[in-house]
Amino acid sequence: MKPVLFLIFLITATTTITVAQTRTRDVLFPHFAEDKAKLEAKEKKGDNTPPRQQGRSSKESIFTSYNPQSAGPKARPLGAQARKQSKATPSDLSGQAALEQQQANKATSSPQPLTLPTQGEEPKADLKTTKGQLKKH
Repeated sequence: MKPVLFLIFLITATTTITVAQTRTRDVLFPHFAEDKAKLEAKEKKGDNTPPRQQGRSSKESIFTSYNPQSAGPKARPLGAQARKQSKATPSDLSGQAALEQQQANKATSSPQPLTLPTQGEEPKADLKTTKGQLKKH
């Protein structure tokens, strides 16, 4: 019995709240129904033209020195054409040729001996104490 009464109470409360909200809307916005009907008629009519752009784009408004990219996809070579124009990659060389090139690079470049930078050392203080400086308790 209690669940049935609770369910009836919930249904009554929700309908009361809905009616109260509608009345408040009609008081605050007296032409709400007319405006809604106009909008629905406009949607049914099919007059959904996008709004015109007002002057500058948002990127131009935000960034003062904005210049859109002018070069298209033809500006950079793609695929095999790019590989033909570029230098040979290490994987294109044979094992023997790569070994020879590596040995030639080692022979021509003699690296300087590497010295690690130091942050300096703390100067060692002369800690000579005499009997007169020590306190005995």
